[in-house]
Amino acid sequence: MLIGLTALTVSGCASPFKAAKVDPSSPIAEATLAAARHKGRRPSFADIPAVPTDVRGPARIKAVVEAEQRAAAKLRRDAAPETFQLTDTEGYAARARAAAKAPDFGAPTDADRAETEAFAAAARGRASAPSPQPK
Repeated sequence: MLIGLTALTVSGCASPFKAAKVDPSSPIAEATLAAARHKGRRPSFADIPAVPTDVRGPARIKAVVEAEQRAAAKLRRDAAPETFQLTDTEGYAARARAAAKAPDFGAPTDADRAETEAFAAAARGRASAPSPQPK
């Protein structure tokens, strides 16, 4: 009885055995109807691809997972809070300051200033005013 009521209820919804209505004013109505009428090739068991041979087996997958877990455990051990100590902070700071210190290039000499002025004068001589007319 329940199965009969379910079948009766579902049959009013969608049926795979009848064609759905297509709105004739749709721009793709004709293409939709043509596609619905076209009977394609039915697949067969021969279409099922062969079982791949280059897939890792369970033992290989297990080995890879265990290697990843060992690497994660080593990383946790190497980065654990007890692996380093905050001692000799002044010595560390002095070494860092020495490494970060920029070399002393010295103040510009009179020759450096004269060379810079000569370069600027030559650049000003080559420069021209922009055209008053837009192009």
